[in-house]
Amino acid sequence: MPSERVAKCFRDALHAIGLVQRWVAEAGGADAAIFKDAKTRSAIERQLLVLSEAAIRLDKLDPGIAARLAPGVDWAGVRGIGNFIRHKYDDLDTTVIVDVIRNRLDEIHIACETALRDD
Repeated sequence: MPSERVAKCFRDALHAIGLVQRWVAEAGGADAAIFKDAKTRSAIERQLLVLSEAAIRLDKLDPGIAARLAPGVDWAGVRGIGNFIRHKYDDLDTTVIVDVIRNRLDEIHIACETALRDD
């Protein structure tokens, strides 16, 4: 089991992912969640910021620990999505957000669960 501080970061990431996945399901899919409902889109973006911050904190606690405990994830990309959302807020390419939801969240979720089980 990872240290408590590291485990908290992985749990925070899992919580954020779980919220995004629930809201996407409630909206009827990623397109509906992002393109048709401004409140859901905003909430999803906020949780992606939380996910990014959890990855940043992991890296500050122990550079490379996320890759060691949860391999196969583009952790630099996870850390970077926060900057993408923060700095492109006025011209955000929402297709990137939809791609993250469709093609990345499940693998990050599985990797975080594995990190909490294995160490």
